[in-house]
Amino acid sequence: MTRLQIGGFTVTEGVHPSGTGLPWHHHDGPTICFVLDGGFTEGYRGRAMDCTPGLLKITPAGERHYNRFDRGDARGLMVEIEPNRADTLRPYASVLDETTHTRGGLPASLALRVRQELHAADNTAPLAVEGLLLELIASVGRARQPAGADQAPRWLEQAREIIHARVAEGVSLTELAEAVGAHPVTLTRAFHRAFGCTAGEYLRRVRLERALHWLANTDRPLVRIALESGFVDQSHFSNFFRRRVGVSPSTYRRNFRQGQAS
Repeated sequence: MTRLQIGGFTVTEGVHPSGTGLPWHHHDGPTICFVLDGGFTEGYRGRAMDCTPGLLKITPAGERHYNRFDRGDARGLMVEIEPNRADTLRPYASVLDETTHTRGGLPASLALRVRQELHAADNTAPLAVEGLLLELIASVGRARQPAGADQAPRWLEQAREIIHARVAEGVSLTELAEAVGAHPVTLTRAFHRAFGCTAGEYLRRVRLERALHWLANTDRPLVRIALESGFVDQSHFSNFFRRRVGVSPSTYRRNFRQGQAS
């Protein structure tokens, strides 16, 4: 187990063995959970949901729930927010008071970067983790509350799903607009309002998220990761990765493995 406390946040990466569980319980402050590997069942408010790799969920303070780790060992990243810190964030982050589930996109990329910093061995990591957590909360809140509308239209969610489905080969704005029956200009404006970025930038984020996961959890060669994540070649992938993450893919993989070993 790896743990870091900074600025009212407690970040823990841990493993729950298969066959174990947590009885009905609640947390005094909001929590953020990101599923890294394995899976489990979470029950609350009279229903249960499947939690699988790539899922990020926010649970409000006091929300009663249980966990059943019934799909092999489950590894996850848990962020506990102290009540006092939550109070300071609440005017800007009402999403902390909602039961929220999201998958992929910027929140998942930020969660993976939090994990990377959690294993870093330098004294700047706590500051980086706090900043990334604030950005993560903002990104979830922004996606949940598109400007000018209470709920994003279904065709916009369909556009996002198409991007995820075609992350390797990519999709043009024109193709995306035709697939969901919207004008490209309308799609561009609505996508930016809902997700805080263009469709092209969103696609790049999803590709980075996929690459980060494979670097951390598999021994796939870099060239295979590059191609299966939608990059032209390994050089293109390495240059993009270095600009976004600050280190090369091979360095990221090595640092991550060393952090796990320590």
